[in-house]
Amino acid sequence: MTVAFRHGWGWLVLAALTVSTIGDEITLLTMMFRTADNMPPYGVPALLIAELLPGLVAAPWAGRLIDRSDSAHVLILVSALQAATIALIAFIPMLTLAGAVALSVLFTISSAATFALIPVLAGALGMTLVRANGFLEMVRSLGMLAGPVAGGVLVGRMGSTNALLIDAASFALLLLVVALSGLHRKPQQHAEEEPALLAAYRPLLTNRRVMALTGALSIEVFATAIADVAFVFLVIVTLARGPLAFGVLTALWAGGMLIGAALAERIIGHRVGRAAFATAAIMGATMLLIGLTPIGLAIVAVAFIAGGGANSVHNVAVRTLLQSQVPAADHAKVAAIYGAATRTAAICGYVAGGFFVPDDAPTAYLVGGLLGVCASIVGWRIFNGRWSEGTPRP
Repeated sequence: MTVAFRHGWGWLVLAALTVSTIGDEITLLTMMFRTADNMPPYGVPALLIAELLPGLVAAPWAGRLIDRSDSAHVLILVSALQAATIALIAFIPMLTLAGAVALSVLFTISSAATFALIPVLAGALGMTLVRANGFLEMVRSLGMLAGPVAGGVLVGRMGSTNALLIDAASFALLLLVVALSGLHRKPQQHAEEEPALLAAYRPLLTNRRVMALTGALSIEVFATAIADVAFVFLVIVTLARGPLAFGVLTALWAGGMLIGAALAERIIGHRVGRAAFATAAIMGATMLLIGLTPIGLAIVAVAFIAGGGANSVHNVAVRTLLQSQVPAADHAKVAAIYGAATRTAAICGYVAGGFFVPDDAPTAYLVGGLLGVCASIVGWRIFNGRWSEGTPRP
């Protein structure tokens, strides 16, 4: 595999990724408000499904496309399409739902491309893979923290059209920076005939450690999604609080993620696999704390800070582990597998969470916590047990 990178541009690429991540949150919030204001009640659920399902279906093809192409060129092209799609939605509101479908597919491709480019960035910046993934997690955490606030201000002050155009500009900035940086990730040319889709993924699907990691942590995502559905009802029904408490707790989770991302390399060290499963167990334990302990806002606040921090370290460890478990030529495909599995788990968790609301949010957290802790313990034993000879250790 040949790679190239213009000296000194690595930090600019990370900065552009930060801006586009904040833009993603602005677009999500803007489309939610626009849909709630202008469409029937089923419009918001339809929008959420449109943002998940198309990308889930496209993931296998996206992974193979990126591993067979220059990932940087793919990211440039997809960023241009994202900018154009968001600009189209901005000027033609009736295309919001169709635009969400297109953005779902484009986001799946860009996420896999970014996953594949992180090792290249790490080498160019002279840092470990764990540290590079930690910086990426800080980028995502900043987007989650600043994006909704910026989106709310922009929509309130400038209107949804201008808010969406600002996000479109963030993707134009990203494609410009990546194009000028000279960043490349070119897989070696394959002389053999292009394999069928299943055949291209078969080596990964038979990798015991990759499948143990994906299966166990998909259950963790399912458990967390159950709690996500119950969160708003935990605040307004169980805690009998209002929007201020909801906003504060959301900010505490994002703040915990920022702290976790900053400390991820120190916490993980060389025990990447153990860190991935241990932090999953901690996330489950925080849900158990909320479900078992007499409810109080202070307890939930502490649990959210700890859970957010564990979530961030977990994300860094999982990405690093997946990148180290397979050859570089398969990075996008393994990202597609993991992304498709966790998206499916999230959708199922949202459905399951509906059975516990509005009046039984603590039970949702209790069930989610038990599932999360058990999945992490069992998954670690499988992951760290017997595996096929020749499978690389992290």
